[in-house]
Amino acid sequence: MLGAPSIDAFLEALLRTSACGRVWLAGSLQETWQGRVQRSGIPCEILTLEGRDVANTLMDTASACGPREQIWLNLDRSPTLDQVDLLTLDAFLAFAATRPHPPLVVLMRDDAPALPRTERLAVDRHGIVLLLRESPGGAYAVGAPKLLATLEGPGLGTFEPPATFARPGLRPRHLLALDIDGVLIDPGRSFHEAVASTLAELAPGLAWDDDHFAAFKRVGGFNNDFRLTAGALALAEQGGLEELRHAEGRGFPHLETRIQELEPLCRSLVQKHYVRTRRLERPMVTREELDAFEGELAIFTGRPPDELTLAFQVLGFRLPAVSDSVPHLRKPRPEGLLQLADAFRATRVTFVGDTCDDGAALRSARALCPGVDWRFAAVGPDRQWVAEEGDLQAPRLKDLLAQLGRTRS
Repeated sequence: MLGAPSIDAFLEALLRTSACGRVWLAGSLQETWQGRVQRSGIPCEILTLEGRDVANTLMDTASACGPREQIWLNLDRSPTLDQVDLLTLDAFLAFAATRPHPPLVVLMRDDAPALPRTERLAVDRHGIVLLLRESPGGAYAVGAPKLLATLEGPGLGTFEPPATFARPGLRPRHLLALDIDGVLIDPGRSFHEAVASTLAELAPGLAWDDDHFAAFKRVGGFNNDFRLTAGALALAEQGGLEELRHAEGRGFPHLETRIQELEPLCRSLVQKHYVRTRRLERPMVTREELDAFEGELAIFTGRPPDELTLAFQVLGFRLPAVSDSVPHLRKPRPEGLLQLADAFRATRVTFVGDTCDDGAALRSARALCPGVDWRFAAVGPDRQWVAEEGDLQAPRLKDLLAQLGRTRS
């Protein structure tokens, strides 16, 4: 996250960047910003976002955007301002990301926290999106690290969070963030077999078994099974999997370039085999059981967006989610948890996972944002190995929910 004295400081920084082309302004921003944009020597267009034509206006604008253009939207909930509902915003952002010249979409001054509309603004967005939010004593920006790195100007720096993300007068908010595989869903042998089938296809002479799969999970950095498969192939090209026995905690930095080269191929083949093996998956909890938790619910998963959709089919319900859609949202990086904490204005976040990458993501989030009460809960057969001192532990999510209920009472 990046901090500034005000949202205006971020907008001025966007105008100063040499990468800025035309700026499209929501009508409610015209009075304050049209003159300032034009004085910067940048062309400016005004968007009228009213009535039934809002969706068409946004889609047409995205289609008309050339290189390095920006679209600034005001998400204040005042009835006198622009009206962009959640479904329209979702559809627009997904569409804008597919354009030949995807615009930078700047979302600012969002609604009051806890409204359904706000709870996904910062979460797992398509395309190039910068969310600007106000907090007590200043403002901060949420977005991809590469995007934040382009912003420079007076007063911009590391975000120093207030004591809590919640605004004054709001009750404390507890967010229960859930991994999917091993927490919400018993994957059975779905991913084991999809990975094994891919390796049999690409490296038929490689000796591979479940112990190798588990060993990769314990190395750290291989929560994503496309990357895991690529790592196995990269090791195979170096002569075999012997190095896997000694890689715990350090990984394979000398193979990183090759792993990244192999990952697209591994992704396509693992997904091909997963179509067959996903029938082995079963839900481990019902929505009714989750609803007994007196707080907010969300998902932080290593699944990519398309496999997240399949997981919702297995579960029979949906939750707001951050998935492995872009590199900075891949565990063990903490940005996904930080975005969820921000989106829900959480004062406490309990993240339930079953791998070392899950625990590492939580601990990094705690270090970056100490104003939130972060707790990791390890579940599953490896929980004692995954958990550290002070972490919660339970055999299954159901048991953890009961434990949280007792703690509350």
